[in-house]
Amino acid sequence: MNTQIITVTGPSGVGKTTIVGALMRARPELSFIVSLTTRPSRPSDLPGEYRHNVTRFEFAWLDLNRDFLWTVEAHGNLYGTLRESVDEALSHEHPSLMILVPERVEFIRRHASGRVLSFFILPPSEETLRERLLRRGEDPADIERRINDCRTWTEQAERSSIPYVFIRNDGSIEDAVRQLLAHLKG
Repeated sequence: MNTQIITVTGPSGVGKTTIVGALMRARPELSFIVSLTTRPSRPSDLPGEYRHNVTRFEFAWLDLNRDFLWTVEAHGNLYGTLRESVDEALSHEHPSLMILVPERVEFIRRHASGRVLSFFILPPSEETLRERLLRRGEDPADIERRINDCRTWTEQAERSSIPYVFIRNDGSIEDAVRQLLAHLKG
């Protein structure tokens, strides 16, 4: 397989952003396929991951013109990736990265058939996940919702037709990145 796009997905709090940041430091030739969002930037966002503060009007206009390959509304914010950005990534010398919710991985895989390698980051124990979310400052009600989402997402991924490479993030970030790198080399 000629991998041009690497997708990373998994429930909130499993360390996707941290793992991808470390992966990009280990493989500086990797870059993001930029997604658009209506939400403001967060300190945890990686450089080049999003174009932030897109107005709902601009988002609707792009959607109306069918410029998006996919869109989703999550936690009151809109997210989407432009078809043109994905097509451009397919022509790059090195693979491009995307951190996606599971429902959007299939869109990318269909559009770039045979050129996508998809990773699913499995959560650590619920106790560890709860501690991570608390450290991030999440509201207790949101934490419980996210833990329930975590169970659901993991079960769905395990039953999915998407050929995920499953990486459990219950050790160090370096261990998780080593696992990803091993699959990228293979």
